[in-house]
Amino acid sequence: MKIKRDLKHGSFSWDDESKKFTITSGKESVELSKTYAFAFLRFAIRMAQRNWFRKQPKSKVTIEKSNEVTSLESNKLDGNNALPSNKKTVLIQREEGMEIEQYDLL
Repeated sequence: MKIKRDLKHGSFSWDDESKKFTITSGKESVELSKTYAFAFLRFAIRMAQRNWFRKQPKSKVTIEKSNEVTSLESNKLDGNNALPSNKKTVLIQREEGMEIEQYDLL
């Protein structure tokens, strides 16, 4: 029994009597025994799975802060109290919409 598949640029055939797998492209052809045909099949499937299951690189996400403190002298906290410029001060807002807490570093 012979099985043959023709494609646009080549053809594949399997001869069950001689146990040969033939790949033909134009005037060139390659014959493989059933062992090498099976090895070629495993190789082709592994390459397809490798490309199919390959993890896509994650796109980098950049986060821009709209309320970023640029200088301590120009910003004020709690109304009219200006932030002291001679001390190192950390401002922390735990969640969006909550109050800003001020901590002085020693």
